[in-house]
Amino acid sequence: MVQFLFYISWEQRKLKNYFDERTERSGDGELISVTISSGIKKFSELNRHDTTPDDMSHYKVVCKGDIAYNSMRMWQGASGYSPYNGILSPAYTVIVPKNGGSSRFFAYLLKLPYMISLFCVHSQGLTKDTWNLKFPAFSEIECSAPTDIAEQDAIARTMEQLDNLITLHQCEYFLCSYKNVYLHLQQSINKITNSWEQRKLKSMTSVITKGT
Repeated sequence: MVQFLFYISWEQRKLKNYFDERTERSGDGELISVTISSGIKKFSELNRHDTTPDDMSHYKVVCKGDIAYNSMRMWQGASGYSPYNGILSPAYTVIVPKNGGSSRFFAYLLKLPYMISLFCVHSQGLTKDTWNLKFPAFSEIECSAPTDIAEQDAIARTMEQLDNLITLHQCEYFLCSYKNVYLHLQQSINKITNSWEQRKLKSMTSVITKGT
């Protein structure tokens, strides 16, 4: 059951007070990617064309529990919590909550429409195709978060429970819709089948033996 609690101990600070940037580089590890709708996924699960270079030694290291975002798509909400250890393209930024902060909480926080609107404002570039939000600009953005890490974790757990409920109901809706379509199709097939008859082809065709 989802429990809703009231939280009062929040403070507004710049993101650089909440995060450090992970700057380690490596070419070894599972290649992962950040999606807009599904967060961080293994690249092998995305069915995308592999355009990685032969030399990936400059790729960024991601550890389980880190948050990563696409620097050129942060204005679209391309960020997420990483459940994997792996490596990312240099086009991404990897951040780690300071002082044991809850990665899962901040992953939800960075997806809020209000935060995404701030990412749009602070992204650098002339057009959307060239907008970029590197860590120095990201770190100057302000946001509010609970001062108590246990409170951050409690909020994250609540959000995960809501996500699970939404996914469950979406699956139920899909199955019900599929069932209704199947039953309708089956009824249509039965109606058609009842008006059909089985005969030999010679009773329904003729052979032309003359002409061009």
